[in-house]
Amino acid sequence: MKINPKCAAAVAAILGTRLGAVAAADRSATTEASASTAGIQEVVVTAQRRSENAQDVPIAIQAFTGDTLKELNVTSFDDLLRYLPNVTAPSSGPGQDQVFMRGLSAGSVATQSGGSISGFPNVAIYLDEQSGQLPGRNLDVYAADLERVEVLEGPQGTLFGAGAQAGVIRFITNKPKLNVTEASVSGGYGVTAGGDPNSDITAVLNLPLITDTLAVRGVVYDDRRGGYINNVAGTFTRNAARDLSIHYANFATACSSGVPVGGVCTAPGATVTAFGVPPGSPVIDNNALASRAINPVTYQGVRVSALWKIRDDWTALVTQSYQSMDAEGVFYQMPIASDGAPLAQQSVNLFNNSYNKDKFENTALVINGRLGDLRVVYAGSYLVRDVSTVQDYTNYARGKYADYYQCTHGPAVDNGLPSTCYSPSTTWNETERNTHLSQEIRLSTPDEWRMRAIAGAFWENLQIYDQLNWDYKTLPPCTASVMFGCLTDIGPIPGSDLNNPALVRPGVGFFNDVKRGYKQRAAFASLDFDIVPKVLTVTAGTRYYHFDNVEKGAVVGSASFNPAVPSCYNGPPAPCTRLATDIDTLNNQTTYKGFKSRANLTWHIRQDVLAYYTWSQGFRPGAFNRFTACYVPDASGIGQYCSPLAYESDKLTNKEFGWKTEFLNRHLQWNGAVYQEDWKNVQVSFFDPGVLGNIGFNTNGPDYRIRGVETSFIAVLVEGLTAQGAASWNSSEQTNSPFLIANNPALLANPASAGEFGKPVLVFGNPYGQLGTSSANSPPFQFNLRLRYQWVMSSYNLFAQTGATHTAHSYTQFGSNPALSAGGNISTNQLRFENPPFTEYDASLGVAKDAWSAELYAQNLTNVIASTWTSDAQFSLQQQITRPRVLGVRLGYKF
Repeated sequence: MKINPKCAAAVAAILGTRLGAVAAADRSATTEASASTAGIQEVVVTAQRRSENAQDVPIAIQAFTGDTLKELNVTSFDDLLRYLPNVTAPSSGPGQDQVFMRGLSAGSVATQSGGSISGFPNVAIYLDEQSGQLPGRNLDVYAADLERVEVLEGPQGTLFGAGAQAGVIRFITNKPKLNVTEASVSGGYGVTAGGDPNSDITAVLNLPLITDTLAVRGVVYDDRRGGYINNVAGTFTRNAARDLSIHYANFATACSSGVPVGGVCTAPGATVTAFGVPPGSPVIDNNALASRAINPVTYQGVRVSALWKIRDDWTALVTQSYQSMDAEGVFYQMPIASDGAPLAQQSVNLFNNSYNKDKFENTALVINGRLGDLRVVYAGSYLVRDVSTVQDYTNYARGKYADYYQCTHGPAVDNGLPSTCYSPSTTWNETERNTHLSQEIRLSTPDEWRMRAIAGAFWENLQIYDQLNWDYKTLPPCTASVMFGCLTDIGPIPGSDLNNPALVRPGVGFFNDVKRGYKQRAAFASLDFDIVPKVLTVTAGTRYYHFDNVEKGAVVGSASFNPAVPSCYNGPPAPCTRLATDIDTLNNQTTYKGFKSRANLTWHIRQDVLAYYTWSQGFRPGAFNRFTACYVPDASGIGQYCSPLAYESDKLTNKEFGWKTEFLNRHLQWNGAVYQEDWKNVQVSFFDPGVLGNIGFNTNGPDYRIRGVETSFIAVLVEGLTAQGAASWNSSEQTNSPFLIANNPALLANPASAGEFGKPVLVFGNPYGQLGTSSANSPPFQFNLRLRYQWVMSSYNLFAQTGATHTAHSYTQFGSNPALSAGGNISTNQLRFENPPFTEYDASLGVAKDAWSAELYAQNLTNVIASTWTSDAQFSLQQQITRPRVLGVRLGYKF
């Protein structure tokens, strides 16, 4: 074994660096300057499971090399998103993004209980060879020591499977280098406008252990981002005009005849015509929690990989990754305080601590080799992700049913007890575990053959273990001696297959405990044939998929609004499972199987001008609702529409013409694509307590057609000066107008209702939306543009860079969801809001000499605070905002 003599010095330098110190950025201005002089650098990608120049790949790709990520100061997914036109990600905070491409979105749902109720994502997130999809929560891979990020737009189902219906985002790490000893340390410090400072450090070491045979590479990082949201002091006071469920307190303020006495209509035959807040109801404040900059984020992680060259044509790569992300507080502002007063920018009223802790570890093995002329790749990975979230839910007390859980129901129900309301201070908390085991084997022919092929088999087992407790019950629990003015504690259903079979906390009014699984088997093949060698190529590929979906567990609540099912009010001592669904008994098992294909014609008009046409299909599996229920009663009181227990897959067909060109001796690159995507049987989510029940459900509904243009360019204007930009134009519209169809079999049993069965339910606005309305999260225009100038002064390499990003307006939900009326109360957590357009500017300048580098940078230079997504998921307006201006310095040193 030969150990390189540089090893000791490199290891000592890294280990001797204090984690809190400000260290150096891994950047080579000399390399960048020479590349600018010589022309545009080639970027190698593996979008088609083989290494190719991105300019030769007939796919719309946005590729960011490791150097580009550093130039843009991109480390998290939210940083990257700013430079991805045609990609949007409504978010509740880091690691809680729902990623969409090309406007393929029917709206965003609340993060809470996403593991149980949200549909499968239609954009795949990959860490090297491992897919990491999880409903409602993207895998937020910290961009430390990455070789590149590839963003593949349009269906990629042939080579990447069902999660790639709309596209793929791939984080590709740097691999160990044989016979190379190198190390780098980078770090920075910055300040946030209206917030706390930021600091980060990353250290990388590549170490050969056995010459020509074995090398290891490791990276460790610690990034602490200061908060910028302020929790301002405030109160929460019950208000009869704003609290939609105050009638449950049964405190009369007006009667059909006479005057109420002590909240009771005493006149003979009198009925209550108005309800109010019972006297003595508590007013709470958040003085103990009021603080500035409550939302700091910390990313910490380590990744170690070992490359073993078994022989000349066989290698094995083992990688172990670990990351912890701790996001405190919330990442939205509230324009209106809990008691109705306007709030300043970057402010909220929270009455309980909130956080999101997200950890993952991934173990991966990749074996590359050859069997004769065939290249063989085996890739196996095991991902484990654990998420723990707590969020303030106090504003739920303004909602449609909250006071059922927080107020005694008055003397008529409580055997003479007076109406009383308890504290509205509540939370929801979720514990989610995700395991993802996948294995794939691929065989491919040599790249120089006229007919080239790739074929493989894929197997994966994705498991989700989700527990969510809504802690909004503040009524005291019933006991053997207290049987009025209480709600019995709820507990698990005996015999259910649960994550937590223990009795839940006294404050829980409703919980989900769900185990959900996807098992996929697939076989795929893709064939390229050069009709005219190096000029005209036809490609055809298909994937056979077989999905088995299953869901088990239980849903339990303490209240029932169905007269036939008594609630836990005045219930038995404990536990109560009266409003409960044993999912195990529903036999929630579905299978999806079939083929999804792709065909492509590529024409190299000349060596540096390529045009292509692609027809491709996308797919994602369906899933389950927690139970089925019937809504919208007819004149006989029979619910006309019953929500489905299982909803189906939706389907996508893409037609795309694209081009990739280079001119002026590789000093100008211009790429683009024009596409039409037809999205059928789209999965949509409903939650409208006044019409379709207090429990959200998913179903299939409208069709959409999305037409758009994407383009990007790179231009070396003069020696050292480079301009680069990308833009997208999108036009989406709903192409049909389905209605809810009366499907309740009980209608057929009633002669007065039988004629309604099979007909549209027309007694309220069409929840599926109208023809011509746009899809959600689909800005019609997005662009980014930047200029970078590099020059040499004496022996110093210098650069200056400036850039802008712009996003046009968009809508948070598809066209059926109502907008919030002026001064109106929030009765559903899926209102449709318009996100405003906004533009941000960045700038940086730096210097490098020998192994050292230094950089000053500004992000969001003009400090634009814009809402990127507005939600009312917690019965208050929450505007997810752009990160305020960050000014920072970054230093670097290479060994």
